Amino acid sequence: MKGDRVFPGFATYRKGNLTLVYRSGMPLLKDIAGATGPLGQPSDLMGRARLNIMEPDMVVRPLMHGGLFRHVTGWRFLSAARSMRELDVSIHLASHGVPTPEILAVRMTKKGWFYRIEVVSRLVPDAVDLLTYLESPRDDSRELVGKAGALIRRIHDLGVYHADLHIKNLLLDNDATLWILDLDKAHRFDRLPAFMKQLNVKRFISSVKKWQKKGRIILPAAWELSFRSGYELPEH
Repeated sequence: MKGDRVFPGFATYRKGNLTLVYRSGMPLLKDIAGATGPLGQPSDLMGRARLNIMEPDMVVRPLMHGGLFRHVTGWRFLSAARSMRELDVSIHLASHGVPTPEILAVRMTKKGWFYRIEVVSRLVPDAVDLLTYLESPRDDSRELVGKAGALIRRIHDLGVYHADLHIKNLLLDNDATLWILDLDKAHRFDRLPAFMKQLNVKRFISSVKKWQKKGRIILPAAWELSFRSGYELPEH
């Protein structure tokens, strides 16, 4: 990897075809560089791909392509730029108090022309994605969609565009705090253009309507108004 970017608080370790970027304050993470095969053990946690658990409180997310050819491209990435961009966005949001799981390490293994990439994050305990939470009627559903709007407005104000923004990429913890997930398709700008903000909002609303149409979630009739009100008056 040429022209590596240096991230404050992170160290880089290389051995053969493997590159590991990890929290320098957690030197034991360097041990995962020598692990063979996928990191962690299979879990019931689900994202865009199945997630593994590393004891005691770490989640491993293998980066996978989506789209029509995902079964062909799968884990194969031509560069590690996407994972480094995710790390940059994650650090940026967390430094401004936006709840997003802390990235602890990124392991990148070169296999021929391609990279296999695994992102290790800190587990958010006792949390479910917003879609799962809203599968049952909830008294706080209107409040939560308002919070979702406020959270999305916060990342937009910080110049972040989340190209994969949908209801399953918001996580709800026991304190009713919403976390934003899976930033590998996010991009950071000095100032986010208005049309990109509108695209992001439209994408999120469309994802909610899709699951509503499928009968997976139940929301009050004015949920979109609550979402847009939250977006216009974000909590800082």
